[in-house]
Amino acid sequence: MIADGDSLLAAVSGGADSMCMLDLLIGYAAEHSLRLGVVHVDHGFRAESASEAKYVESFCRERNIPFYLKKIKPGSISHAEEAARDRRYMLINEVANANGYAKVALAHNARDRAETMLFNMFRGSGISGMTGIRPVRDMYIRPILCLDRGEIEEYLGEKTIAYCTDATNLGDDYARNRIRHHVISEAEAVNAGSVRHMNDLADDAEEICDIVWEMASEAYVKLVTHDPDPGEYRIDAAGYRELRPLVRAEILREIIRDMTPHLKDITREHILSIDGLACRESNGRIDLPYGIRAYREYDQICITATSGNPARKTIPDAEAQSDIEDLNDIGDETGILLYDGRSMTLSLIPAAGAGDMSELKSADKYTKRFDYDKIDKPVSIRSRRTGDRIVIDEAGHEKKLSRYMIENKIPERLRGSIPLLTSGSNVIWIIGYRDSYAYRIDETTQRILEVTVINNKLKGENDG
Repeated sequence: MIADGDSLLAAVSGGADSMCMLDLLIGYAAEHSLRLGVVHVDHGFRAESASEAKYVESFCRERNIPFYLKKIKPGSISHAEEAARDRRYMLINEVANANGYAKVALAHNARDRAETMLFNMFRGSGISGMTGIRPVRDMYIRPILCLDRGEIEEYLGEKTIAYCTDATNLGDDYARNRIRHHVISEAEAVNAGSVRHMNDLADDAEEICDIVWEMASEAYVKLVTHDPDPGEYRIDAAGYRELRPLVRAEILREIIRDMTPHLKDITREHILSIDGLACRESNGRIDLPYGIRAYREYDQICITATSGNPARKTIPDAEAQSDIEDLNDIGDETGILLYDGRSMTLSLIPAAGAGDMSELKSADKYTKRFDYDKIDKPVSIRSRRTGDRIVIDEAGHEKKLSRYMIENKIPERLRGSIPLLTSGSNVIWIIGYRDSYAYRIDETTQRILEVTVINNKLKGENDG
């Protein structure tokens, strides 16, 4: 989870879980030279939320820990769990990006993971939902996922650390609360170790999902083609039918992940309906949530986005920055959160002895390598802006980004949703399309910046 010298932002609500995590991290940071900061998100739903923010701030101030407060304007979001969670993650990510924290610590515990497993199972998740909450997912770590609530409260009592209690967690208004108060309590009546056993099962499910994902990724490359215009995926039906059902389902989920903000409303029945198209002798059509349509056309399964698909919305104008000058030594790595939940890792690798020059230049659609010393710092990830330009050939000829998109027939509806890696108004990489010649590797390159876009939801996690 954590390496010596890491920069770590802890998300602290002031509740028992997060206060336990914070105290443990303070001790660990002192021993391992961690740069530790704390972010608190005030949702403004409850009258006592302001005092909770002040408590966390005071706790940090007494220990000289940088504290960042983010407030959600009352009425700007619904009280629904998912809306609050999405805004909370967005604000936490903003603080991490703006202040150079490479990792974010979240205070989920073993009971949270068991609740998430059950919640996913009840709503029709596949085996990926049985992983519950993963201990490590890209830049997110969960240091106390191995602890149950009883252990956490005992620890806080021994250390005489106060914590806040959210009254909304005591009622049954939310589905997770009902699972926590009734289902898990009944499970523990049957077996006191049920939460621990569910976490063991989640670990096993995680291993299985990783194996299935690797098999699906290999098959995806062979069987799936993607046409950005009109946003259509095509699967070779004959090759698809030869795969095991779990692998087929993972391929379908991977396609839908690319087309939607999340898989929340995509059930097992939806996946099986699309899968059934491969076995039909005649053509057919299925309409899914998020404006997705799947149909059989001769020897192919086609999955396409209709005009109602939310993936066609433009990305926010906000930008995430990374000061890559912090990458001083070979092997250093940092990250940026993208607007859609994906992330980008930037790492420094040597040019000398790293391989054949042509091998270094070659990379897949979502991994690119650049001459680190040619890039003006910092770099940003953002949507397009007036004045953006890209170098299109070795002679250094520039072209306006708008003109490039028109000439390369990128549909107008998609242009605002394509993330860009930029240095000022200079486009380094149109992610998913092409990179600039200005930063390409040549015989003079000493240090290489390797940039990889990662789909954080690739393995089906739903944190809740």
